[in-house]
Amino acid sequence: QDPFRAMLENSLKDILPRLLAFYVSLPVEEQCSARLVLFGPGIESANTKLLVHKIVNARSSTFDAVEFIKGLPGGIGSGVRINYKHMYNFDLMCLYSNSESIRESVYLHKSVGRLDPELNRMLVKDSSGKLAIQPSVVKLLPTLHALVFAVDTAVDSREKVAGEVEVMRKELEVMLKSQSTFQLSTPLLVLACRSESVGTNCFISLQEIVEGLQLLKMKSPWGVFEVCCENMRGAEKGLDWVLHHLAKKRRELSYQRMLRQSSYTCR
Repeated sequence: QDPFRAMLENSLKDILPRLLAFYVSLPVEEQCSARLVLFGPGIESANTKLLVHKIVNARSSTFDAVEFIKGLPGGIGSGVRINYKHMYNFDLMCLYSNSESIRESVYLHKSVGRLDPELNRMLVKDSSGKLAIQPSVVKLLPTLHALVFAVDTAVDSREKVAGEVEVMRKELEVMLKSQSTFQLSTPLLVLACRSESVGTNCFISLQEIVEGLQLLKMKSPWGVFEVCCENMRGAEKGLDWVLHHLAKKRRELSYQRMLRQSSYTCR
């Protein structure tokens, strides 16, 4: 079973009482303002996996899970609708590489395993032997408004920074390549996650993430924000950025449609 779906089902009793009242507080045009997919080592690492739980299980003025979202056939893309700051409403879908037990046993001190299709169910090898996104996940991509890539910035030593970032880059690259086939300018939000309780003083810096992921070469909008998983400090800034960007883009498209309709009327 999809681990994200299992976690959502455990929250069912908390979410249901809020369903009837939810749409009263949001205008129709904001009832589904964005569809975001969250993936990457940051949601699977033992250090930072609480990121998803903090968002889904929060009952606050910032994050309020209000409804389950049905995925594509097979369960891919199932998620939860989040009422964010009473300003936006976004659907959050999480893509995990495998079941929790397998992730914990395989990826412990061995992040390169994320690039192995035998261990990462999101990946396959194409006819030329190169890594590609699983077809069922590819079907989800054109329905998305933004990609959210979470990484765990803790490393054992500075000597391991380059290797860890390179694995992150390759994993992200496969997703971006699949997304690019739909010719959509999809924003990328990178959450550089850290846990204050982790016994290390060595973390990958934001500059190292930007350079290592080669974000400066991207044509689509991107942003990188540091997030503390204990108190979610920094997550708001990241979501503010991507949701504001999407809202602005939506207003621009609406304005362009209005201009076209006006020109047709004038003729």
